[in-house]
Amino acid sequence: MQLVFLQPARIFDMMNNTTKAAFGRFDYDALNISAKKMKALEESAADIKALGRRSTQQAYDLGVLLEKASELVEPGTFEKWVAQRCDISSKTARNYRSVARNLEAYRERAIELAISPTVLFHLASASEDKVEAALAHAEEHGGIRVSEVKALLSDASEETPKAVTSVELADVGGLSGLRALIDVKTKSGVAAFIESSAVLVAEVSKILDSKPEGKRLQKTLLIPVLEPLARAAKRSLGNILLLDVPGDIDVRKISERELSSASHWHKVFQTLDHLGNRESWPEVKRLEAWLQKEVLPLLDWATSRTKQPEWPLAAPAPERQTHVIGHEAASFEASDDEDEALAPYEPPAMFAGIGGGLGCDVSNVLSFGSAEGRTGLRTPKSLMRKPAEAS
Repeated sequence: MQLVFLQPARIFDMMNNTTKAAFGRFDYDALNISAKKMKALEESAADIKALGRRSTQQAYDLGVLLEKASELVEPGTFEKWVAQRCDISSKTARNYRSVARNLEAYRERAIELAISPTVLFHLASASEDKVEAALAHAEEHGGIRVSEVKALLSDASEETPKAVTSVELADVGGLSGLRALIDVKTKSGVAAFIESSAVLVAEVSKILDSKPEGKRLQKTLLIPVLEPLARAAKRSLGNILLLDVPGDIDVRKISERELSSASHWHKVFQTLDHLGNRESWPEVKRLEAWLQKEVLPLLDWATSRTKQPEWPLAAPAPERQTHVIGHEAASFEASDDEDEALAPYEPPAMFAGIGGGLGCDVSNVLSFGSAEGRTGLRTPKSLMRKPAEAS
């Protein structure tokens, strides 16, 4: 094989052509942007494209990246650059930058409550007391919708209707009152489940992270920590699935009529039920893998804010079936071994006794037993009883 060595000038020309092709969507030279800034902007564009814009965390991170990129170019130039290199409109970029600038103090709370980016856009221009009120509403009801934040941020001169409490809803009749009451109970139940699951996940993660390398988990140390937390999470989930009122009494087992045992939510409920009962825990050598590969992924799936999150567990392997060619496989059911399932045994004619109910002519039947009392048969002389001698 012949090796071809390129001159340094040729290598530089190839790199320059590749760079021009990659940056062809935005003309940095026409705007007198230095090579150093061009490199920084392209790195920002790559980070922005790889980030996405779905979760609360990503919304904050995107706002920070856009803020840093805006400092490298003039205001008018930045809007053109972000549209051509990042596929983000100037209005959307402005919203994310406002979130990063104005809501940084509320970052951790907003991420914990999973506030949507659209809600953050509205809160970015709100006063501090309005932001606090919105976050308090989200903490109380397990989230806040765009319509709710718009009503909260409306002009104070507009009289906002008074929120109806669950106590007042208890006296509201009709299907509308019932649906509203169920909605309140569901929101409070979801919030309780999210909170209890978060505490459980934190404890399980802490236990796994603090375990010494090469050592096994000790059930005696985990039982007083994980059992009550799992029971609380199971109770919260059961209250949601059964539309029950949250309380201190553990919910009953969910039957097949209420939730199919093949459903994913039944698997979550069953796993919490097992975690809350030490007798259902796997053996020590499998305990760590169970917590890491089943319990934590299931709780993450159950509390995910993503629409239709992917099921974290592998599908069970189908049962292996034995195929028999030419005839059906023998059945091994218990009924096959029961005596009453068998027909009465009838011996062959040659072994049957006289009057055995065979329905055949007894003269044609051979007998190897006693011949006394049978007509048509001669008794051997050696077997005949001798008459008693006269005294």
